[in-house]
Amino acid sequence: MDNNDTIVRLSPVGKTTGMLYFGMLDLSFTIILGLVGSVLISAIICFKSIFTPREIYPQLVWKESSLTKHLLKKCHRLKKPFRSSVLAPSTTIQTLLAYFLPAADVYFEREYIQMSDKGIVALDWMMNSGFKVKKYSPIIIVFPRLTGDALSVSYICLRAARKGFRTVVFNRRGHGGSFLMTPKLTSCGDPSDVRQVIQYIRLKYPKVQIASIAIGAGCVQLFSYLGEYGSSSILKAGVCISPSYDVQDESKDSIPKIYEILLLLNLKRTLLQNSKSLSKTIDITKALSCWTLNDFDYHVYCKPSGIDSMQAFLEKNDPMRDVDEISVPVMCINSEDDAVSSKANIPFDIFQFYPNLLLVLLEKGGHCGFLEGVPPRSWAEKMAVEYIDAVLEFTQINKV
Repeated sequence: MDNNDTIVRLSPVGKTTGMLYFGMLDLSFTIILGLVGSVLISAIICFKSIFTPREIYPQLVWKESSLTKHLLKKCHRLKKPFRSSVLAPSTTIQTLLAYFLPAADVYFEREYIQMSDKGIVALDWMMNSGFKVKKYSPIIIVFPRLTGDALSVSYICLRAARKGFRTVVFNRRGHGGSFLMTPKLTSCGDPSDVRQVIQYIRLKYPKVQIASIAIGAGCVQLFSYLGEYGSSSILKAGVCISPSYDVQDESKDSIPKIYEILLLLNLKRTLLQNSKSLSKTIDITKALSCWTLNDFDYHVYCKPSGIDSMQAFLEKNDPMRDVDEISVPVMCINSEDDAVSSKANIPFDIFQFYPNLLLVLLEKGGHCGFLEGVPPRSWAEKMAVEYIDAVLEFTQINKV
């Protein structure tokens, strides 16, 4: 065997071995690069899905009328999506975050109004919005949630001011840091104080249109007033954010315990602040030992009112008891995932039957939440102000 034969046989083997070695390196690098790329792409998709919330379009339930046609033209949010805030991705966080959000940078001037039975109701007028109100600017009366006050609805007041409204917050007897002059607290379903306050505002501003926005339990006050006084209602429009349509025992049992405890702690604080006046009619010790809203309502509202049973008390305070008497446009905003105001209790039939009632239903939003953006702000509150502005414009055009 000569040298040439050796070279011919060995040289190709050497080259092939080198090519295989470097080919294996290329293949390994390709596999690693593919794996890293896949991980990065998956992370980007996951990150995007978290920080780019799904668009949720409102579902509208109503009976078509000239008013609804007007609303579709003027209320742009009825056709735009709600995007849940990245800081409130779940129902629970939506509900609790809305409860603890800081107030807007505004202040209120308090006015005390004496009722016919010598009781006192506190009205908080927003003063420093930075937006000028005119002599005949419409007024929006805001009914806070069960333990809310003026600060808890400060952003509603600010948004209303930007639209040219004057705003005032209604505080039930003994609530919102006000003092109590009578040995009783009024239940949410008792509209007698609401009626006197609205009559007072009408006398104070005789040529001004008045509307209302209610949140949570405040919706019971608004529904009760509009239903009980029907066509004699002074209000021109109303909005209910996360209303409960059923106040029976069963509906309260579905409330998340953490939220129920927060409400009870605040209610008990109000009870203690007014214990001197209320001790004449309420067993304070028993009320403070209650850890369900049903038991608390029984000792604080039912027994002192002289009603025989809790069932009779709930029926008397049912917000839907006179719904067929409501004669002004009302928008209700609910979410399907609301654990406090269950979707199963929404009376869809009344919205399909009465042309002045409109339901805006979102898939997500929690209870009194509907938070979007950073910092989180309420989509429902913006929708409420937009709706009232459109209804009052329709009222002026048609001179209803």
